Amino acid sequence: MRRLVIEFSGKELQKTFEKVKSLEMLDILKMAPGDLAAIMKVEFSDPSAKIEELFPAHIGKIEAELLYQEGEIGTYFIKATTKQKLTEKEQSELGNFPYISSPLEFKDGKVKHIFIGNSKQIKKYLENLEKSPVHYKVVSIMDARFPPRSPLARLTEKQREVLLSAYKFGYYDLPRRIGSEELAKKFGLVKSTFVAHRRKAERRLLKEMLSEF
Repeated sequence: MRRLVIEFSGKELQKTFEKVKSLEMLDILKMAPGDLAAIMKVEFSDPSAKIEELFPAHIGKIEAELLYQEGEIGTYFIKATTKQKLTEKEQSELGNFPYISSPLEFKDGKVKHIFIGNSKQIKKYLENLEKSPVHYKVVSIMDARFPPRSPLARLTEKQREVLLSAYKFGYYDLPRRIGSEELAKKFGLVKSTFVAHRRKAERRLLKEMLSEF
């Protein structure tokens, strides 16, 4: 798998974050089409600003809970959902793009994103950026390395891809957004092969987490 770090800038970005001094997405708990749950740390430059203002207008319901306040910096739990459904084409295209990882940072008028995906997904994403008017700079692109103590380091590359995609497309959501057969098609695999990769990945993760008990 590959790890891509990109820095975005531009007038539209500055407009979105005009009341923000700094922002850091500490953890992305859930990211699926129309559904986001995350923990973020925000420092506003405008005391009257509300965290809900950071999200685009098409986002339907936004829940924000202040977990901790340290000086001017607040740590929030955010849950955002929208009823807008993706078309079949948009659903299919999602498989061509990498997974957005944390941390996400906004500072000095620029946003830094981290993406994780296979070579094909990274290439496709960069090709689409080239066609767009978005101002960006590739900070780094390299093999994704996981800390030795991370459970993900115990998985094969294929197992990581399968597990991240299952999470990304909502296989582990309640209710489940996608089934094994549809996920297998996105990988060009038969269902039994995909399920085998997923179960092996899940078993290795459980074994790693339960090894101390």
